[in-house]
Amino acid sequence: MSIFTDVKDLAGGKSQSKQWYREQLQYGLESYQGGFIVGDIIFFNYSAQTPDLKFWDTFPMVLITDVDYGNRQFSGGNMHYLRPNSRKSMANTWAAGSISYPMRCHHKYFMNSVTSAYNVPQEELREMTPLPVEQFVIRPKGLGRTMEVPSSIIWSRLK
Repeated sequence: MSIFTDVKDLAGGKSQSKQWYREQLQYGLESYQGGFIVGDIIFFNYSAQTPDLKFWDTFPMVLITDVDYGNRQFSGGNMHYLRPNSRKSMANTWAAGSISYPMRCHHKYFMNSVTSAYNVPQEELREMTPLPVEQFVIRPKGLGRTMEVPSSIIWSRLK
């Protein structure tokens, strides 16, 4: 069994909030102490700093593929930019040690904008059941705050 399957089973077939799924997943994973290493898979809370960013995922699950310690940035594939029915296939390739993903999943992150990071062991991805833990947001001009956006809207914009 994987932590993803355990969390889905814990829901007991009942609809739960994204926050509930995130809390259960965080409870079952260990805190990330790795220091942003290529090949690590992490789940974390993210607060984007780039003012012109149209939208972003505030709870990415990323396979780290590049680290720039000088600029305090890392990049990689965030599986949440795929619809849930496509995530399982990518999770299986990551579990097998591959570091490939579709370009629409590639994003760059500032290390100092990462909080509450958790390690996602490769073996947990072998039997992954996609969970609704992503949360996409936008920052409308002039509003001064972010607004949550349904994931389906983001997925429909990505090709």
